[in-house]
Amino acid sequence: MLHIPLPPDFPPPPPPEDRDGRGVWFEKAFGAIDQDGDGLISKEEMMAAIRARREARHARHDGGEGEGLSADHPELAGLPEPPPCGDDLRTSELGVQEANKACEGSESVGNLIFRTVCNAEPYNSEAISLPPDRAADCFDIEAIRGSGITFEIIEESTGNVVFNTIEGPDQFKRLVLTGGPSGTVYRIVLLSGDSPDASITVRFIDHPTF
Repeated sequence: MLHIPLPPDFPPPPPPEDRDGRGVWFEKAFGAIDQDGDGLISKEEMMAAIRARREARHARHDGGEGEGLSADHPELAGLPEPPPCGDDLRTSELGVQEANKACEGSESVGNLIFRTVCNAEPYNSEAISLPPDRAADCFDIEAIRGSGITFEIIEESTGNVVFNTIEGPDQFKRLVLTGGPSGTVYRIVLLSGDSPDASITVRFIDHPTF
């Protein structure tokens, strides 16, 4: 897995057509981790970045920003509600929603995939399985029902959290997951919802690694 722990307030990259801007952005992103400026990211620098993100996450939670996503939030109010959870929905989401889908926020072109998680077992966790040399990015919310919704994405084999909703929408939209040399399984796990029928559908682009 390749997951670069950028600072929580780090801006998202410019659109793909702004190649000069993206080049500058990547240099700044690398520099945000490469604290000693030697052109390499050491284990110590990576761990320091991970600790900084964890501390920022806790600070935001302590400051009352951990109330979760709500269908009546202005940025989400226009979204549809997910279909009812069940085996039929789970099976339908194993397929591709749209092929050759371009991402507006990156150069990715691939398969548009949906994953819906609900506030009821066993549908509160769904897998994202990435074979070798495949990646997933362009994450966003496709549909939502209810309020107080929080979720996280973990690497199944280690339990490492690669995203939690408390990190905010910008961090979610620039999240990149990779299959690595042997393939990797991630899981979207619904952590909370204010009603039994609370649910959320996540969308992303599955594509070959660059």
